[in-house]
Amino acid sequence: MEPSPKKARLGKLIRLCDRFTRTELDVICPVIKAENSVRVLYKLQEELLREAIENTGKEIGLTLQKIDWVSPPTMREIEGNLFIEFTGPQPKDEDDWNRFRERLESRLTNISKVKYILVDKVQDRSQIIPQPIISEFDFEMHKLKQCSEELENISEKSEERADLYIVADIMKSELEELTKNYTKFAVLSQNGKGKSYILNMLMLMTADNKEEYVENNKDVKVPKDFPDNTLLENLTETDRLKLPVVVKEFIKTVEDQKKDFKNVLQPVCNQLHYDTNIETSPNSRSSIGSYFSKRARFDIEPYILSQKEIERSYESTTKCVIHLRYGTLYQMKVDYFNDVDLRQQLFELFTKQDYSDNTNEHEDIKDKAQECLEARYDILTDKKFSETDMNKLRTYEDIPLSNEVLKFAGKTELYFGLGKNSTHDRLALQSALRKLTNPPEEDENKADEIKRRIAAVKQIVVYLPSKILHGGKEILEMPGTDNSDPIAMNFIRKALSEVNAVILITENGFKLCGKEVKDILFDSKFPQTYKNDPDSGKLMLLTYPEKNLKWQFGIGDKVKIQKLEQEGKKKRAEELKAVGKMLKKDSLSIAQEDDIFTSYLLPVLHTSILAQKGAEYEVITEYEDFLKHTGINNLIVHLDELVLSRQQSSFEEVKTQLSSFQKEINDAISTEDARKIVQMLSNKSYKIMYEEELTRRVEQLEIELRKKLKSMLSKDVESLVHDIFCTSVPIAAEKWNSAKKQVTSVGVYNPFFCGKNPRYKVCLFNILFDDVEKEKEKIFTKISCWINDLLDDYKNKAIEQYTKELNTLLINLGGEAIVSSGFVKEVIEQDLTYALSWYLGKKKRPFNMKTMEKFMDKSQKYSLKKIILEPNFNRNSLEESIINTTRDIEKCFMQVKINFILHLTKLHEERFKNLCGKLWIRNKSSRSWQQLVSHMKTISRESDRDNHKKTIDQLNRKMSASFN
Repeated sequence: MEPSPKKARLGKLIRLCDRFTRTELDVICPVIKAENSVRVLYKLQEELLREAIENTGKEIGLTLQKIDWVSPPTMREIEGNLFIEFTGPQPKDEDDWNRFRERLESRLTNISKVKYILVDKVQDRSQIIPQPIISEFDFEMHKLKQCSEELENISEKSEERADLYIVADIMKSELEELTKNYTKFAVLSQNGKGKSYILNMLMLMTADNKEEYVENNKDVKVPKDFPDNTLLENLTETDRLKLPVVVKEFIKTVEDQKKDFKNVLQPVCNQLHYDTNIETSPNSRSSIGSYFSKRARFDIEPYILSQKEIERSYESTTKCVIHLRYGTLYQMKVDYFNDVDLRQQLFELFTKQDYSDNTNEHEDIKDKAQECLEARYDILTDKKFSETDMNKLRTYEDIPLSNEVLKFAGKTELYFGLGKNSTHDRLALQSALRKLTNPPEEDENKADEIKRRIAAVKQIVVYLPSKILHGGKEILEMPGTDNSDPIAMNFIRKALSEVNAVILITENGFKLCGKEVKDILFDSKFPQTYKNDPDSGKLMLLTYPEKNLKWQFGIGDKVKIQKLEQEGKKKRAEELKAVGKMLKKDSLSIAQEDDIFTSYLLPVLHTSILAQKGAEYEVITEYEDFLKHTGINNLIVHLDELVLSRQQSSFEEVKTQLSSFQKEINDAISTEDARKIVQMLSNKSYKIMYEEELTRRVEQLEIELRKKLKSMLSKDVESLVHDIFCTSVPIAAEKWNSAKKQVTSVGVYNPFFCGKNPRYKVCLFNILFDDVEKEKEKIFTKISCWINDLLDDYKNKAIEQYTKELNTLLINLGGEAIVSSGFVKEVIEQDLTYALSWYLGKKKRPFNMKTMEKFMDKSQKYSLKKIILEPNFNRNSLEESIINTTRDIEKCFMQVKINFILHLTKLHEERFKNLCGKLWIRNKSSRSWQQLVSHMKTISRESDRDNHKKTIDQLNRKMSASFN
């Protein structure tokens, strides 16, 4: 018998990567979610991945030798590839490899959410290919979610593991706070410079694919899916989680939760219905790739946002701020101004007397603003504006809004798809959004109704399944800075005071952009904050020159595109100099320069390359020299880095908490004493009786803290603010006496603008409150110090109380009071400090300097409105209005004080409720006490100590995992 032939050994490696997917319009998506990434699975759950690869290899006769992660020095580690080495018989053909890939993908999908992998045979580890971008913030959130779920499962299985329950609660709380907290990016430019177009390109190329869309929305429930007579209060948490986000958020605002669910939702909900009449042009898709490959014209329908048209430009321009957020389902919320706001806005027309006092606007811009206001008046009242009307109306309340407008004024509308077909839902949402931006030409009657809605829209929030928004980002598409009425300009100013970063889009760079763009940006709060603290706000200057033929590149322009890097460096130097000039600084600091992002942006070129046919990674590799100069990938990475930098402290706090739980205390109390305490508390009747008394004593400390905080807010803060305001009133009165001669129209009193009407030089808000602005920091710092002192006092008393409790137990056992406050402090201080920090708050409505400033600003606006603006905003004597203002300045200040303290008190109640939620766990059990008892158990049992350390150590390693 002849010996069997020697089995051939596999001489090649297997390369395992994340696979690029293509979006609905057949464009390669450059981004992947962390939860879907095989690289992330390797970093966080290597053993799980190794087992899947090993078992899959065995099925075709391969034995796993090793897995290597390889990243060249020129790349970030996050971009590395996995290389798998097997031994075994050489697979016969490509079908075997396909079966291996399919089985591995299936296995990974079953054990995780990884489903897009690329498996190739390669000769060596130098054959590294590009992979989709992973947001580092998304990576950190994914780690936090995994660790939170793992700990929650462990703590639920063992009621004795209160320490692990506490860590799980910390992680869950941080996760919830981070999920609700957006980093806001405002996109600013003149009209017609490409804001909507660029955003459409970004949404298009980063969209979830069709399979993802269906998978992510398979459990979605819409109101019609619920049985009749379902009350809001009877909706389970599971039911609420399955609702579209806009519905879920809306029902939170309903005060009476005993109302019928469907009755509440029926008037506001609009399910998106696909209509074949709104299908995009068949040529729309095919033209995307031809721009780059054939230098053909790029012709594509708007992806989601309406774009400015050549004709009827006023009607087709964005009127309000559109908030773009990530959501797995296409959905939208629309809020309309109430009738009072609309009347106050339109009464601006009747207060026009002399605008020569306004030095901030060019004549043509003032004329355009007047034209826009008149157009809105015609639309909202169904009456043609005429000068003769000016003599008939005495107050804004006399403006006759049309009955059609009154039907929806002040209302909210919700739109959502079903999640079954991404194209149908997107086109239906696009159509609904278009009707809030651009009325149709074909149906004049319908056009009138839509025009009314457009003119009355206050805010639009759109949720889109596009990964550019995933990972805590909110992009605000703003009205253009020209061809806009005062209402739109007010939208812009308000948004600029609230965002974390401004993305300024220009055609030829910041230095050459329109004066009104620079004026509105640098007259807002944003640059002042940025000037004083660069880390508090980022400026992103994007030059979008693709409208110019010289800046349109094709497949034969490799040398030209490579020159852009040098052009970009020259452009950056000019941009920084121009920004410094606007900030009135000779030169910017290094920190300020670092916080200004400048880039050319070529979204058409980038999208067209991603639409090329062929294997996705091969397309990316072949045209890498083009893609790295379009600015798109840099923009995506920069947005993610900014989000991470804002939230990094939360992730670090979790790591610190984990580290503190790793510490074991060996000397403060003996194993025997710890065992005695545990045995005593294992007696159920004694434990219940003792802990009832302990709860009463600890609650008393909490009651005392609440009283002291409330007293501080009602007495100390009232006295502090009163004294400062008493000094500020005469200063405000003096400034008003100097400025009142320049007041030539009651338009400065328009309540809608809260004393900051952009059409007038005289700004009542600034005149009255400029001096308070200088004293704000003093007020807020003092309040913060008082709060921290009271919280520290509580913490020290709590530590002493728990020390006393442990010593009482030891004495009852016949022992000595040997437990020191230092021992108790080391065990519970970290978590007690964390619990107390929830009074100050994390991300959502924190009791910090920024929130107090918002409260002061809100109180100033409200008081100014009620005491001075509303009573004087009419066509009565201007002289009388001026006299009334002089008389009511002090009254206005005192009302600000009252409102400010009311806001603080209300927040105090809300935050104290959150604090109590962190001080107590499970059936009103003291969290710190359970932590101490759990620690006694750990000391008393060596095996528990080892298990405890092992569990926390594993979580620590996972939370510390990094790509860089």
